[in-house]
Amino acid sequence: MQAQTKTLKLSSLDKDSPVPLYYQLAELIRESILAGNLRPGDRLPGEREMSEQAGISRMTARQALSYLVREGLVTVRPGVGTFVAEPKRTHPVLHLLGFTEEVLRQGGRAHSRVLEQRVIDAPPYVAAMLGMSDGEAVIKVTRLRYANDDPILLETTYVPQALCPGLEDYDLSNSSIYGLMESRYGLTIAGAHQTIEASVANEYELEQFGLARPIGVIVMEGVTYSEDGKAVEYSKAIYRGDRVKFELQSERARPASDKTTAVVSLLVE
Repeated sequence: MQAQTKTLKLSSLDKDSPVPLYYQLAELIRESILAGNLRPGDRLPGEREMSEQAGISRMTARQALSYLVREGLVTVRPGVGTFVAEPKRTHPVLHLLGFTEEVLRQGGRAHSRVLEQRVIDAPPYVAAMLGMSDGEAVIKVTRLRYANDDPILLETTYVPQALCPGLEDYDLSNSSIYGLMESRYGLTIAGAHQTIEASVANEYELEQFGLARPIGVIVMEGVTYSEDGKAVEYSKAIYRGDRVKFELQSERARPASDKTTAVVSLLVE
């Protein structure tokens, strides 16, 4: 059944405002999506129809739609139209669930394409992060991670071979490294120290994600520790910026005697 094009109320655009019209239009559509007036799968009016309704140029309408595509709120199906994207899932970063575990927890399908899986000498930076000597053996695993059928994460992991001998021989296309650490090697994952920064995908990353257009990425890098304080993993995770966003819940500072917590969540489509 062909999707029906939704009608948008575009009369609220303010042509006297210093805010660009394309941005006003994009925010109007965003608000309609967040309010539930536009639902996943709804087709948006085309550039010509939008420009006629709002009294703006087609270029302005195109800019607004391109902006929403980069934000991951809408998707374009060539020759068919522009549609509201599926909602994003919440991945609680601070709970330290592995990617596979988190996607399964939310009822999705997780799988990976293993790009590299072998024993190597630890590079100096990795060795330093893991508290090892240069040249000690680590198991390097690079995987392209999928949520359902979307490649959204390019992840490289280094694990000390002495802690997980034989890990290089497991099928990691459908297995969680954290799960194997706990079930096969008796390592209880307790916490991690991670950094998060925004960057731009390079040519290799775009190729792995199957994208031709430049996109922003979110880079999460850090070390995971076991219950007894051992560094068990160094990883670098590159998330597609058009498929994830961070949700932050925090509290106003309190006296030192009070406990203050902050919860950070990652939303993955």
